[in-house]
Amino acid sequence: MKSTAYSLKAIILGASAATAITASACGPWNPIIPTPEFFYLPFGSTAGTSSIEKEENLRLWQKLTSERIPTSHIEKVVYHDSPERVQEYVATREMTEGNLMRTYLANCKDTELTDFLYLAKRIEKLRDHMNSPWYYPESRDSGDNGEDFDALIAECRAYSGERLKDRYALQVTRALFATRRYAECIVYTDSAFAGFPDCNLMKRMARRYAAGCLRRIGEKERADTMFAKAGDIWSISGDNPIELMATLNPGNTQLIEYVRTHATDTLFMVRTVPIAMRLLKDRRVKNYGDWNFMLAYTHNEYMSRLPQARMEISRALSHKFSSQKLKDLAHAYKMKLDARTGDRSSLISDLKWIEEKCDPLNVDAKEWTRLCRNVIYVDWLPHLWKKKDYSTAILLASYADRLDPSRLRLSPLKGLDIDYGSLSFQMMGSISSSQLAAAYGRIMDSSPLHRFLRRKACTDPDYYNELIGTLALREENYARAISYLSRVSLPYLRSMNIDKDGYLSRNPFTLYPSRWGSYTFRDEYEGGNTTWEWENATARHACQSNPTAKLDFARKMLGYKKQMLSGKTADARGIARLMYAIGRRNSFEECWALTQYWRGWVGIFEPDLQYWEDNFAEEHYGFLYDYDTTVGHRETEDIYEKEVSEALAMLRSDEARAKANYILGNLRTIVKRYGNTGTGRFVKTSCDNWRQWI
Repeated sequence: MKSTAYSLKAIILGASAATAITASACGPWNPIIPTPEFFYLPFGSTAGTSSIEKEENLRLWQKLTSERIPTSHIEKVVYHDSPERVQEYVATREMTEGNLMRTYLANCKDTELTDFLYLAKRIEKLRDHMNSPWYYPESRDSGDNGEDFDALIAECRAYSGERLKDRYALQVTRALFATRRYAECIVYTDSAFAGFPDCNLMKRMARRYAAGCLRRIGEKERADTMFAKAGDIWSISGDNPIELMATLNPGNTQLIEYVRTHATDTLFMVRTVPIAMRLLKDRRVKNYGDWNFMLAYTHNEYMSRLPQARMEISRALSHKFSSQKLKDLAHAYKMKLDARTGDRSSLISDLKWIEEKCDPLNVDAKEWTRLCRNVIYVDWLPHLWKKKDYSTAILLASYADRLDPSRLRLSPLKGLDIDYGSLSFQMMGSISSSQLAAAYGRIMDSSPLHRFLRRKACTDPDYYNELIGTLALREENYARAISYLSRVSLPYLRSMNIDKDGYLSRNPFTLYPSRWGSYTFRDEYEGGNTTWEWENATARHACQSNPTAKLDFARKMLGYKKQMLSGKTADARGIARLMYAIGRRNSFEECWALTQYWRGWVGIFEPDLQYWEDNFAEEHYGFLYDYDTTVGHRETEDIYEKEVSEALAMLRSDEARAKANYILGNLRTIVKRYGNTGTGRFVKTSCDNWRQWI
């Protein structure tokens, strides 16, 4: 692995023998599939009726004053300034503190607006005062400062103009509601707003108060009807608020938001399909795109109707939406549906579009990066892998891995982004060396899609050649390993953690740990605190650098392989077979860094629970290479024992047998059986470490 801030030297995890143990020289970590929401709107994250009304009210105040005044300035005056503060800056033309709304009111002498603001704020102040738990009034309609609602209501009723008629009427409604004059409030609201259209904001807000009055006097059905007309679906108490709202106020944006908050409820969404189809024929509805999107989402997620879902999402994007954000989400969802059918016709333009959303200067960049990764990881990659289009899959994965600027780690060489802790790297390590070599050739072709993806993907030849060579070592294809590893530059090899941290300094043609003195020692050191003792030693102490260890190993193994077949004597062929068996075993075990980039169990994904419930990782990413499940410790050991036994059986001379047992560390066997050989005499005169004789 290249040197990075997050690279690991050697990680030993485990509190007991039953705990999974991982030793990692390069990676990977558990890739995470982001699970953003494409249509679902979590409770508590909705804009809410009051928030929408507030934004609309601020825009109306802009029209009453000046379009050049920012709504943030208007909000401070309309929603936060006290009545005394309004009087202060209007009277003195000072204390405006750079607020353009205050400056406008102070300079323009628009007494109609300032009189209204002063009165409305007095009403609000009295309402807040009455709602306090410390409020003990002399009468139910008055406050401690001498204000009373009767006088304030009279002031509102005295307004005879047209400009603010609806605003004054709303203040009367609010005052009557606050004093619990429910019947009077209902009658007044119906009368005062009779001449205003239903779309009028003040009328809609007043209707909500009137609906609250109806509910308090027990007329729940009338209350629900009025809430629906006011656009407040959240306050409807009936069993089917969707149906009522769709009948009385189908164009209100609260309706689609309400549906979105229930988008994880399969039965709810399926039952809403007929209503959505009806709304798409209702001329009172302006935002058809919302409902086409809803149908596309339901068809795909809950009804397994992918063709219908694609048709609906196409229609959605040709219509108007209630918000740009929802339209953008529909566009992203179209990318998911395209991926599930393998439709690449708009993939480049779609990725360009979403790339702009992922710009670090965009406040929502992180969420759009998650959306893009979800589309690629969940939908595109499994589809491409099943089609065996490894080149496009690897490029797309690499592209997605590097979308998030916080994940970029530049190599000290050439400024390249080399990341071994990524899904794309895991995917490349899950195919054969020949498949990866062929995929790399196609990755570098001139197709428009590949050219586009290469802008962000890693295409460094050293990166690919080193991995192809390592895969070839894993496959025992040493000729291919030599061919590719010999192309990797020495500076690149020296920059890898497996070299810098000593993982390649081990001799693959000797036994580890040597104190056991037998080639069948696995059972003796599995479990207990001594497990991976040599791993700990490697991590604690700097070892000699050996950047060409993989290439050297491949050349020696190829030599032994040839000697096994063409050695002049049975002894030569047997010793070569023994050395080959030891080398092969060690390359998967104590010298595992020759064929692996991590050792032990690494989880495939950490997706959202909804993917676990569907066995998503196992079903769609079961192809990913994992050390334990793919190679298997016991399989490696069984092959090794068989090869050693057969190699020993090939030997004909005592000298060769003595040499073989010396290689295996069986010193007592040599002294006892082959003491008269050259190797036997060497052992008797040179080996005096008591551990070697136990």
